[in-house]
Amino acid sequence: MSESTFDRLTKALPAPDTKKDRRPLYLGAAAVAAALLVGLAAGFGTGSLAPPPEPAVAAGATGFHPLPDLLVNLRPTSAVKLMKLGLTLRTVPEQQARLAALEPVLMDGMQDYLRTLDQHDLDGREAMDRFRAELLRRARLLADPVPVDAVLVRTLVLQ
Repeated sequence: MSESTFDRLTKALPAPDTKKDRRPLYLGAAAVAAALLVGLAAGFGTGSLAPPPEPAVAAGATGFHPLPDLLVNLRPTSAVKLMKLGLTLRTVPEQQARLAALEPVLMDGMQDYLRTLDQHDLDGREAMDRFRAELLRRARLLADPVPVDAVLVRTLVLQ
């Protein structure tokens, strides 16, 4: 009888040695463990694994400064023509007086931005998130020496 292909292949292959097959696995695991230890040691040396410092606002020292309501004309091409917006800025209590002194600059900068909007810039959740993020970015730029932690929208009326 002739040999099958399976019989020929099994005769050609040597029997596996179980001790030699495990050695590369152990060496690879040891190399990975060593790399992790070196990475952790380097991280502790630079302090990158330390928790980030908490802002003063998170510790409970919060001050709010309400801005006067803004009544702004939107783009002429928009179906919605007017927007009434009430904003409140969150900062540390010690800086509220300085923020009040910068209020005219904040109002002017916010109005310039708001006049470039139309109704589609405020449609949906993602648009509102972008709107709030842009308001916060502008408030931080305009009140530069004073830290502004958040911009809260009190009222938003489109007419």
